Amino acid sequence: MSLQSIAAEAAVSKALILYHYGDKEQLLATTIRWLSERVVRREEEALEASSATSVLEDYWRWIDTETRSGEVRVLIELGQERGDECRRALGESAAQRQAVAERTVGRVFQLLDLSPRLPTAMLASCELSFRDGLVLWASRTPDRNSRVSFDVFWLSLLGLTH
Repeated sequence: MSLQSIAAEAAVSKALILYHYGDKEQLLATTIRWLSERVVRREEEALEASSATSVLEDYWRWIDTETRSGEVRVLIELGQERGDECRRALGESAAQRQAVAERTVGRVFQLLDLSPRLPTAMLASCELSFRDGLVLWASRTPDRNSRVSFDVFWLSLLGLTH
């Protein structure tokens, strides 16, 4: 990915990008932060109106929408960038996504009136890894049914309750 190709795709001059961002590293770090904020905000809103009978369906609907939007996939792929500013932005993104995943997983268990046998933070880390893997898998095999994987994963998590 070059600044020239980004400028061409955006139909602006490379000089305009450099004026606003300074270099490719700053542009990518800004993009990472912007995408992270969008993804986190949508996740926070995903289960606001959920009930015990709708929470897993609402959760799936949100993940399916995120998968189709492609923004999580872009965040994952931007993880290949090696500059210091991108690494900082990716670290911030990971921390934000982990924190909201902990709240989301906690909300699912709370609505279902279940107590997990493992710490919510640990389950959220597993769920976030699963979710990112599901996003990548779905982007590479769009004809496969991701819902089955989601259901099996959540059945496994729900089995870790007492």
